Amino acid sequence: MKEYGEILLGVVLAALGIAGIWVFKWQVLDVIKGVIGIIVLLVGAVFLMIGISDVREKGEAESTESEKGEGD
Repeated sequence: MKEYGEILLGVVLAALGIAGIWVFKWQVLDVIKGVIGIIVLLVGAVFLMIGISDVREKGEAESTESEKGEGD
């Protein structure tokens, strides 16, 4: 019986969320417009960190390979 209560609560909260978005649709759109720049900035920072990490790993791999080659 607990599962049905959770489903019912989920449906009620989803309906209230949709109604809230409909009532405040212009404010919701303003927030989305304001957040777009922040999201783009964060995604760019993540890609920058991934790129730096890849370059660093490639440099470390090349340096270990050259050290192995010198000893032979």
